[in-house]
Amino acid sequence: MTTDTGNQRRSLRYIRLAAYLAGQSPSTIKLTMTLPEIEELVGATLPAGARFPSWWRNDERKMHSRAWLAAGWEVEEMNSSEASVVFRRRT
Repeated sequence: MTTDTGNQRRSLRYIRLAAYLAGQSPSTIKLTMTLPEIEELVGATLPAGARFPSWWRNDERKMHSRAWLAAGWEVEEMNSSEASVVFRRRT
């Protein structure tokens, strides 16, 4: 049996993002992060697609999206020109 350690590593980096979001104060409703801040948090360079809003869709089928959705957050907006993402706590 073989394991895909590349997928496991990618999965772990997004778990770090989920943990960070889940650890925010309950009074924090909205959080803006730059792509460099997210890369520092996850400990890796985000894929090239992360520079485009479509990568940040709230799609349960995507490993990276499941991280923030499971933590109780969703992406409200991705601003390509500012390389930033606005997360909003799900209600």
